[in-house]
Amino acid sequence: MNEHWMNEQLIGINCLQKNDGTIIIFNCFSYSTENKKQHFCVPVCDTTVESIEKYNDDIWTYFEKFSNEIIIDNKFKIYGGEGSMGNEGFIACVDLSDNLLWAIFLTDSNPFYKIEFENNQILAYSSNNLLYKINFSHPERIDIEYKEWS
Repeated sequence: MNEHWMNEQLIGINCLQKNDGTIIIFNCFSYSTENKKQHFCVPVCDTTVESIEKYNDDIWTYFEKFSNEIIIDNKFKIYGGEGSMGNEGFIACVDLSDNLLWAIFLTDSNPFYKIEFENNQILAYSSNNLLYKINFSHPERIDIEYKEWS
């Protein structure tokens, strides 16, 4: 995983990817009511890089860092950006030497341009006015809400 990370590549599917090669696949979807549109990104299953590559050897996509960088507890750096397509986004947690600990890649989030941290939550703002609230201790737990930002 870290070799791909250093080459600015992540697995290009909705998932949480960890440095040990474990993957949590996400189902990301939205639905509308009369009053509002709600967005969800929920864990579906655990797998591995090897298992995914068994069926598709072209899973890697390039990314570009766009957001600010925040440092947590003088141990971790968090930042975000976009995948190789304009509709993709990622949020990554690395150590202070830039070794990947985990990354979330989302195919329809749009790029993440702003990152904040409060109450053990990473707040990642995407360019389509959605705020992704990611539990820092359990990054597979994601809440999404509409939030305009500038």
